[in-house]
Amino acid sequence: MKVLSELLVVCLLGALHVNAHPDEMGLSEDEQRVMRRYAESTIGSEIGKIMDSMVQKNFVDFLLKQKEKKSKPATAEEDPEVRLYTDLLKLRHGKQKQVQ
Repeated sequence: MKVLSELLVVCLLGALHVNAHPDEMGLSEDEQRVMRRYAESTIGSEIGKIMDSMVQKNFVDFLLKQKEKKSKPATAEEDPEVRLYTDLLKLRHGKQKQVQ
């Protein structure tokens, strides 16, 4: 939520800066274009930083979830691969008893 509020503030400030009346500032058309370009690139840069931090956070969350999945013991009811593996072990163990 904090990231979205930061993004909203950056966009609003950029919009206010770009939409300021250039005649009141006494700037030429070239200076106005440069200021507008600067404001747009600043907004783009800030949005890029915010998006990067969101992607990093999501990646860390993903890694933590993967770690939690690995740390939980798998039971036969939850995972079909575990069930297959345990069935194979039982069959092998049963055959070894028959041979002896």
